[in-house]
Amino acid sequence: MRIEKVISAKKGLLVVKDSNGTKFKRSSGTVAWRCNNPGNLKNGPFSRSMGSIGQDHIGHAVFPTREHGLQAQFVLLFGEDSRYYNMTLKDAIRRYAPSGDANNEPDKYSRWLSNKTDIDLNTKLKTLSQEKRVALLESMHIYEGYKEGKDTKVK
Repeated sequence: MRIEKVISAKKGLLVVKDSNGTKFKRSSGTVAWRCNNPGNLKNGPFSRSMGSIGQDHIGHAVFPTREHGLQAQFVLLFGEDSRYYNMTLKDAIRRYAPSGDANNEPDKYSRWLSNKTDIDLNTKLKTLSQEKRVALLESMHIYEGYKEGKDTKVK
């Protein structure tokens, strides 16, 4: 679904308008699914520059499509102008999922990613091959708990 506008956002629910002008209630599933944001990026200048069209009730960026959300996460982590580009996996996850935000455990997260992808914690993101970059993003989506929900038309 291509989301054109966020109508309202509540816990566990997002009401949106698609490109045909039809309103949908996006429920169940995870924030990452409801917001077309598999990396759970917060809405801010970066997300808006990558096409975010709004946010949910706790500040996660809402992207028009899942592909927009994937591209935003890829550019955030691997773009040559990104602050993450020259960081190690361990340091990048500490910044990406800081302990003060939503009960994150960045060291546990980075160790899990390292084990899942066979990327050493001290490896700089800029040195990863395309294959390892994709593996890292896919593993992050698993860790972040991406799960599809249900779209229901509303009047």
